[in-house]
Amino acid sequence: MILYSVGVAIVDAALGLLTRRDHHHVERIPASGAVVVVSNHLSVSDPLVLASALRRAGRQGTFLVMAEAFAWPGVGWLLRRTGQISVRRDRDPAAALQPALDALGRGWAVAIYPEGKITTEPDYRPMSEVRTGAVRLALTANCPIVPVAQWGAHRLLTREGTSSLVRPLRWLGRLRPGRLSRRPTVVVAVGEAITPAQLRARVADPEDLRAMTAVIMDDLRALLAEIAAEDLPDLRG
Repeated sequence: MILYSVGVAIVDAALGLLTRRDHHHVERIPASGAVVVVSNHLSVSDPLVLASALRRAGRQGTFLVMAEAFAWPGVGWLLRRTGQISVRRDRDPAAALQPALDALGRGWAVAIYPEGKITTEPDYRPMSEVRTGAVRLALTANCPIVPVAQWGAHRLLTREGTSSLVRPLRWLGRLRPGRLSRRPTVVVAVGEAITPAQLRARVADPEDLRAMTAVIMDDLRALLAEIAAEDLPDLRG
């Protein structure tokens, strides 16, 4: 999709100016075919960081985006034209995930944040309460899940007030003073892809969606521990 490719190229260039970036094992993202990509959630800028990483793997990302964003002037039009998926929290989970399942059926890469929102933990570590949608999608579509840990986006755009964000221009108000001269480092680490069969084999009950989601989050936390060891020394524990 040309519009998406152009938009992500611009985002990639902007992130290159605003941050220092370090990508690990991007080649682990399958070059083609359906895949569910899961990541930790630190900031409203996370989709930009993840889309940029997917671009390095030659993939277009289809993100599950809160429905309110589709009402923002200009932004909603762009989200629709680039194939992003509107998610309403009050909808039945199965109905909410159907558009994502349709995208996987077309061989797309669907990106999901299992936490469902930006982490509220004071040190930005992943929350313990997570949703099972990513596992549901992968099992139904019979496609792999790839965990992607990222660290540093919260140093560019803060999370304060994001729950009541109604206009994307407010993002500019959360740019930290001096960030253009002291560019934060944003690190992205991609884990090994896990097939549905491998996922089931790693839990005692192959029908326990929460246990399988916990496995994915454990892999994600292990990746995060590697790239954020100085900030989260006890993450593995």
